[in-house]
Formats: sequence, structure tokens, C-alpha cells
Amino acid sequence: MTGLTALRLILGFSIVSTATHYTHNFVAIEDYPGGGAGIQAAIVLSWPALTAIGLYSYRLYTQGRYREAHICLLLYAPLGLLTPAHFLYGEPDIPPVFYATLFTDALSGLAVVGFVAWSAGRVAQTSRR
Repeated sequence: MTGLTALRLILGFSIVSTATHYTHNFVAIEDYPGGGAGIQAAIVLSWPALTAIGLYSYRLYTQGRYREAHICLLLYAPLGLLTPAHFLYGEPDIPPVFYATLFTDALSGLAVVGFVAWSAGRVAQTSRR
């Protein structure tokens, strides 16, 4: 599997997972501990902006602009990595499919960070040759 294919799969998985979770979080905010209008506003602003950064990172990667792509990916990763923070406020009372997205979001964020580490190492090896 090429780096581009891996990135495409990771971003696709992450976008589907976070879109599912953040949409449900917005619509059913009362089911999430610590939720409220402020969180809804943060969702409306952060999900599209961070997803755009993630998609832009893909474009940069396709252009061989790896350093910039890696930086953008690391800016995008918290979109998934922060989702388990819901547990800091208690147990969400949500249907199982949306509960699962708490973990798939975290997994996608870890995959993004893992990809950056792998890709940066690969780029560093290539540049030493």
C-alpha cells in the first residue's frame, strides 16, 4: 500500500467517523454530559474547519509537500483525539452506534498521528539517500 492510499483510507475513515459523531453530538447535545449551546457552536465552527485542513493536507501530500502536509495532519488529528473527552464529564446516554464513534474517532486520530510518524520517517530516509 502506498502512502497516498493509506492517507486516503485514514482520512476517509476519519471524516465518516467524526461526521457521524459530531452530527449526533450537535443534534442530541442534551445526551452528552457537559454539552450546551457553546459546544454546539464549537462543533459548527471546528468540524468543517478542521476537516478542510485534513483535506488540504491530502492535497499537499499529493504535491509532495510532505512537511506542510504533516503539519496540517497534526492540526487535524485532535478532531478525533479529543472525542473521548466526553468521558471526563460522565457517561453519555446515547445509542450504541454513536457510542462506538467515541472510540472510532479516537482511533482515527491515532491513525492520523501514526501516519505522520511513519511518513515523516520515510521522507527522512529518502532525503538521506
